[in-house]
Amino acid sequence: MEHIIGVDVGGTFTDVVAFSGESEGLRVAKVASTPSNPAAAVLQGIERIMSEHELLPEDITFLIHGTTVATNAMLERKGALVGLLVTEGFRDVLAIGRQDRPKLYDLREQRPKPFVPRHRRYEISERMLYTGEVFKRLDVEGLRRIARELRQQEVTSIAVCFLHSYANSTHELQAREIIKEEYPEASVSLSCEVLPEIKEYERMNTTVINSYVMPIVDRYLSYLADALEDRGIRSRLHIMQSNGGIMTAETARQQSVYTLLSGLAAGVLAGVALGVDAGYENVITMDMGGTSFDVALAYEGECRLARESRLGGFDVKIPMLDINTLGAGGGSIAWIDRGGALRVGPQSAGADPGPVSYGRGGKEPTVTDANLVLGRLNPDYFLGGEISLDVEAARGAIQDRIAEPLGLSLERAAEGIIEVVNANMLRGIRVISVERGYDPREFAMVAFGGAGPVHAADLARELGAQRVVVPGVPGVTSAFGLLVADFRHDYFQTYLTRCAELDFDELNARFVDLERQANDQLLGEHVSPQNILLTRTAEMRYVGQGYSLDLPVPHGVLDVAALGRVQASFHALHEKVYGYSMLDQPIELASLHLIGIGQLPKPKQQRQEPVSIDPSGAQKGSRPVWFGGAYLETPVYERAKLQVGNRLSGPAVVEQLDSTVVIPPDRQAEVDGYGNIIISVQ
Repeated sequence: MEHIIGVDVGGTFTDVVAFSGESEGLRVAKVASTPSNPAAAVLQGIERIMSEHELLPEDITFLIHGTTVATNAMLERKGALVGLLVTEGFRDVLAIGRQDRPKLYDLREQRPKPFVPRHRRYEISERMLYTGEVFKRLDVEGLRRIARELRQQEVTSIAVCFLHSYANSTHELQAREIIKEEYPEASVSLSCEVLPEIKEYERMNTTVINSYVMPIVDRYLSYLADALEDRGIRSRLHIMQSNGGIMTAETARQQSVYTLLSGLAAGVLAGVALGVDAGYENVITMDMGGTSFDVALAYEGECRLARESRLGGFDVKIPMLDINTLGAGGGSIAWIDRGGALRVGPQSAGADPGPVSYGRGGKEPTVTDANLVLGRLNPDYFLGGEISLDVEAARGAIQDRIAEPLGLSLERAAEGIIEVVNANMLRGIRVISVERGYDPREFAMVAFGGAGPVHAADLARELGAQRVVVPGVPGVTSAFGLLVADFRHDYFQTYLTRCAELDFDELNARFVDLERQANDQLLGEHVSPQNILLTRTAEMRYVGQGYSLDLPVPHGVLDVAALGRVQASFHALHEKVYGYSMLDQPIELASLHLIGIGQLPKPKQQRQEPVSIDPSGAQKGSRPVWFGGAYLETPVYERAKLQVGNRLSGPAVVEQLDSTVVIPPDRQAEVDGYGNIIISVQ
């Protein structure tokens, strides 16, 4: 029986989901992550799901992986030793950046140091004009000398970013050939392949980051692919991209910068898909795992896509789902600052040693420890009973490090930890909602991750959101998101010209060339022609503006009439985004964008009819749980025994293998036809 498997690596746990088109059922497994070697947990998780469900290696026909290898290498600055080749006179672009200040009035604020120090940035005598004309030929001998010098310095990865290479890539392609002749072991990233667009700093920085993480990703994926083959698994390995699409591991090894949000994008896709199935097209997805809290917004069923993002203080210009990430997870450490204020995170206990209650040597109290002390978590049913939590150790850590220094009772200190981490998460949600012009009261929240359903109802109350959707397997929802993804590739080409002066023959030829690239790539990834979807857009702006808006462009041969409709759409979108439009001002094209989608089969949820409103058959007991300053005797339910239509009144706790759902006293919940728990105002 053919199975698709998705593997998502988190900071604390690695989740595996298997799906068979014949059974239409999901099979899940969860193992502890291995930060020192993420591949070990990936392989262990695959082996576990194969063993528990009697799958043979040949049953696995499609394997998708969400990885944090590139993200961790960048944020922890553990990437390759990189050298940078630039056009003569542009050595310091990487350091100058955009000259903006992250915190305008903080005189002590420091920019992060570039990944390539100045002594490894080399100027090459060459010059290309923005029109694509060669102004100065490439200094071949000078380049050979520099390549040999980089080899002597044991630089392992080289980034090449020449001026205006997006218009004519000849010099960059020639540079790669020369480097390979002089230093064949080096990895080489060309800006004309990583990001063939204007904006010199963003193009250079993105290419450098690709060079920085590429050898790390290459080694990881090579090792993982070989290990899978050794186990008899013949499926090609596929990787989740930051834009919510997937690509082959071979492509990811060359375009590694596109995997920076690989581990986060799948959760957003799953949250949106599950929210839409439940009847909510406007959703805020919140993924709270062991180390981080990741939140995104979808309006009318569409995820927000950012063309430029800032990660770790660096500007990266690649398509990414608009995700806001905070250091607020179950393993986030509670501490007291020098001013005597209670703080939580961003430091995390992670998977090793983990929270104090894990009994693996952790000493600092965490959010998980606080939830355990307050009775929200069952010490004997964490991860389905696979891990037994030490309540007394958690109580002792909070008492010694938080309660006594602040003069609080144990329960009030634990409650304070929860309130602080919730406040941190609320700020993160407002960044992608209120600050973008969206009212959270018009959205349902889809809560997942191991810790998400524990906190979701409290967060919804503060935001005014009326509904919380808790999926059937919240702890492995990100892994499920891998199964609802498609192949996706974005192709960009700078085309700077005023609409009034547009050469339609050239415009149509450029779009045809982008479509050829997309078809070639997707067919090479074994996507059937009938499953290929191509979408055209164009970035447009008023002449003189520095930023553009993305507009859909119709297929077929473009003419004056088609352009007129696109321009009318631009005026309307500008009015919507900025509150005004300038109908008498000329418009210019900035770049062309083609999205290539290769559609894949997906799991389909079957809606069930209500069975009963009485949940008593699923109740397995009760225990005191702390709510609002006091312990309340709270019924506890087994998620697997809840039936469609069951209604629960808060306070209540629902336990399952991969998460715990907390329903406060002022909320009620119902199991919908898809098995989701819908929490609403009582």
